[in-house]
Amino acid sequence: MSTDELPVELAAMEEFLTEGVVTSVLSTLKSGKEAATYLCTAGGELKRHKLLVAKVYHDRTKRNFKNDAIYNDGRIILASGQVQRAIGSRTEFGLAVDMSMWVNREFDALSDLHYAGADVPEPFACTDGAILMEYIGDEDGAAPQLHAARLTAAEAEIAADRVLRNVEIMLFNHRVHGDLSAFNILYWQGRPVVIDLPQSVDPRMNKHARSLLLRDIENIAKHFRRYSVEIDAMRVVAELWEGYSGLRE
Repeated sequence: MSTDELPVELAAMEEFLTEGVVTSVLSTLKSGKEAATYLCTAGGELKRHKLLVAKVYHDRTKRNFKNDAIYNDGRIILASGQVQRAIGSRTEFGLAVDMSMWVNREFDALSDLHYAGADVPEPFACTDGAILMEYIGDEDGAAPQLHAARLTAAEAEIAADRVLRNVEIMLFNHRVHGDLSAFNILYWQGRPVVIDLPQSVDPRMNKHARSLLLRDIENIAKHFRRYSVEIDAMRVVAELWEGYSGLRE
């Protein structure tokens, strides 16, 4: 697919095609309220990966991030007052800047957490409206979401421990997912992989971080309860928060 043939909704990927790191768009993997993901063939310096995923955010007038105010709490916008007012009043320019900020936040979160050893897709590049990242799956199909995976009791116990370990890695790297559930965790070859991080918050600045962390753990506990894996969400959060607070002292 040439850049001249690129559909309007994929325009944010034009830079990837122009630079040759993506050679073709094969199929749509998933389309949600905020973004859609596409399976692509890799080229150029990323050719060794064979397949990649491009996450393309929907047009700024159509996307619908949930509870923006909760996730934006404490974030410092290094921009002029005029730009901040444009974002607040949701002008066309303000929406464009706001979307770019959400994309950059997710790219930064993926970069930091992948470097820290968390189970997240490795990010490779981003534009104002798209992120190019590692594909979790193989030629036969993408990894299923955790909620759709069928695990044995032993596999579920291992997966639950690993998800909680990832939550700990995130927290100790100043990240709380904020919307974690079995729907935004992939399961591949015995490994849970956390995705969808644009709304992640910094607990050093966001006063809702602990309540968001508790909600994340409660969602995970609810999922694994079907396998008779019991997670005491209140206790887990108390221990994580105590450890994190000690780290910051």
